[in-house]
Amino acid sequence: MIRSFVPADMTSVLSIWLAASLQAHDFIEPTFWQGKLDDMRDHYLPSADVWVYERDGQVVGFFALQVNMLAALFVHPEVHGQGIGSALLAKARLLSPEPLELSVYQRNAQAVAFYQRQGFCQIDLRMDERAGHVELVMRACDELPLGKSATDGGEDTALL
Repeated sequence: MIRSFVPADMTSVLSIWLAASLQAHDFIEPTFWQGKLDDMRDHYLPSADVWVYERDGQVVGFFALQVNMLAALFVHPEVHGQGIGSALLAKARLLSPEPLELSVYQRNAQAVAFYQRQGFCQIDLRMDERAGHVELVMRACDELPLGKSATDGGEDTALL
């Protein structure tokens, strides 16, 4: 069941975020993610519209939406591949008032492939200065403005 976040979910959401971040971003030092826990709890999550996926009374995934920007989508590593991420993404698309956009680390091949399977295309490339890694900015391919291709303005098209 997907439902709106409540404060009692905070510990579970932070645990999922950290576990999934450490697994998906093994190219970034674990201390980077561990050092961001307070920011997630005190700044990022409170500034977003957060929804959780609950199964058998346990939160196993969540997303955070800031208007039309998917700021986070994480599923506990133990339940990957069970459709939870797809269900959360579908809910985020329904809630977004504009075409959904997101960013994902270029080196996170599993997430890039997931978003491509979900119909997202790269629209930009940028450096995340905090982590020191390149991010792909993506939007649903069928929601690109008329006359704009997925490769306009992007230097790296290998992952399209």
